[in-house]
Amino acid sequence: MRVAASKAREQADTERTGLQAHTLHTSNSGKKIAANDHSVNLTFKRACQVIFGMFCTINIGTLWSLGHTVSAEPNQSLFSNAIDSFHRVNQLYDGTLNCFSTVAASALASNETFTYKQAMQQDDYRDFIKAMITEVDDHEQRGHWTLMERRCMPSGTKTIMSIWSFKRKRYPDGTLNKHKARLCAHGGMQTWGQNYWETYAPVVNWASVRILFAVAKIHNLPSKSIDFVLAFPQAELEIPVYMELPIGFESPDGLSRKLYVLRLNKSLYGLKQASYNWFNKLSTGLQERGFVPSSVDPCVFFSKGCIVLTYVDDCIIVGDNIETIDSLIKSLHGGDDNFIFTEDEGSIDKYLGVEIKQLDANSFSLTQPFLIQRILCLLGIEEGKTNDRITPVGKPLLNKDLNGEPRKHTWEYRAAIGMLTYLTGSVRPDIAMAVHQCARFSINPMRSHELAVMRIGRYLLSSKDKGMIFTPDATKGLEVFVDADFAGGWDPTTADDADTVYSRTGFVIRYAGCPLLWTSKLQTEIALSTAEAEYIAMSQALRETIPLMNLMQEMNVIFKLHIPHPKFVVRVHEDNQSCIAMANNPKFTPRTKHIAIKYHHFRKHVITHANPDGFIEIVYCDTNNQVADIFTKPTTDETFLRLRKLLLKW
Repeated sequence: MRVAASKAREQADTERTGLQAHTLHTSNSGKKIAANDHSVNLTFKRACQVIFGMFCTINIGTLWSLGHTVSAEPNQSLFSNAIDSFHRVNQLYDGTLNCFSTVAASALASNETFTYKQAMQQDDYRDFIKAMITEVDDHEQRGHWTLMERRCMPSGTKTIMSIWSFKRKRYPDGTLNKHKARLCAHGGMQTWGQNYWETYAPVVNWASVRILFAVAKIHNLPSKSIDFVLAFPQAELEIPVYMELPIGFESPDGLSRKLYVLRLNKSLYGLKQASYNWFNKLSTGLQERGFVPSSVDPCVFFSKGCIVLTYVDDCIIVGDNIETIDSLIKSLHGGDDNFIFTEDEGSIDKYLGVEIKQLDANSFSLTQPFLIQRILCLLGIEEGKTNDRITPVGKPLLNKDLNGEPRKHTWEYRAAIGMLTYLTGSVRPDIAMAVHQCARFSINPMRSHELAVMRIGRYLLSSKDKGMIFTPDATKGLEVFVDADFAGGWDPTTADDADTVYSRTGFVIRYAGCPLLWTSKLQTEIALSTAEAEYIAMSQALRETIPLMNLMQEMNVIFKLHIPHPKFVVRVHEDNQSCIAMANNPKFTPRTKHIAIKYHHFRKHVITHANPDGFIEIVYCDTNNQVADIFTKPTTDETFLRLRKLLLKW
């Protein structure tokens, strides 16, 4: 295989001109991989298969919504139209979005991900060819499929297509890690009830990750991360699936490739049930080793002196000593599960694209400089050529601006919002309010919305290497800072438009002084007073806090957490006295009885004279110390910098 591969790489000019390429033989079978099969003999049948496969990826609901599109842009891709339809069914009645699909939007951005044809047109295509060879070798050495003649398939069985996906994988600082080739099955051609059933698999919550980081720093606990190699194919496939030979494969006897198929023995990437099967295998493996999954976050597993967090194929292990961690790793390596993974030596320095840097014995930082650089490149913002901004958002607040000036630039608006949203949720809560108000107008952005995104980019330009600094304070417990901006979007020029009077909720949940979870979003009901808006915001914040408290109680069994009272108590900081009175008074009054029952859910847990056994303590917080103000409204430069210092420590 190595000799043939070397010869193929020497034929770069021949491959670029579309001539017949040399073939690469795999080590474990007679199949061959062609180095440049993409430009040769694209038959009409293959074209039909591609078109059919594309439609198979869209469900009936999406097709219906596409069929009812009334304002599709010319030359817009099918995927873009599908995203448009998704947003139309997830918008508020005023036509704006309150929540945003980060993954769907960021998929529109260039992230150095390529199809087979695109990869072969790159300057470093030889590295992608090497990655293809490695990928096929790994699959065959582990028996992930079996080559068989098509005529031996069970009667009535249908095959699915195979897809190559290529990516330049990078470290959080942007330096190249490796070229990756992934062979995937076309899961969109599967049929529910025939070759798959369950598909859901959870991923760890960022709040769980951050709280474990804080606890590990407080107790000075050792940690390691492990990365499972070809994770999904390590799980068994309960029902056989038959896949067409991928592009680049040839039959072992040189005959027509149509005579052969691959019978999948493992859960190949792309299959509908692949993620479900993998999580079930990993969860079962950990439970067999004495771990118990959290009732709050199913991706957090507890054992004596050890906690494991799982995010698909990336895991964090924190233990009371390094021997406990090494014992678990040794068990996973040598067990009957046949887990295959790599481990990072020493402490964790990166996780899910986030750089984790130890600043001193008591603090560490979480940053994403490469993601920020990608955002700046997308927006066309260059250092030295663009003025930075002190704050990410200004006045007035954005509105639909239907009669405003159209956009000037051509960069993908939703792609920028997708990346900004991920950055907000990982390490930069200071831009949460600015990003959310821009995200609401992703369907039909105007010049004013474009300028707002550019302002965020210019703000990030001056703080590319910044993120969150965690300096855990063991004397502080769980705290919630919550605030609301009552009808902040109202403007005298649009006084008759009810769409402008939604209030905005903002809150941050902290443990040991470290931010765990934060939110900036519009309320879905129109509040009738400032007190009511604050009360709704408090209810929304505690809806997230109570489950987090339960997770901390589970974690407290393994590693002792700071508890300011003999029991768990969450302290809620609120700067509105009327809201505090409403929360502490269980009586319904004419001014509050109209509020939906869902906003009263926490009152039975509030500590009062009549209920001393509650676990929610609501205290007054001076407006100058209300950290949540940064999530609800544009502030002065001085106020913003002061609140950012309280929140992020810089």
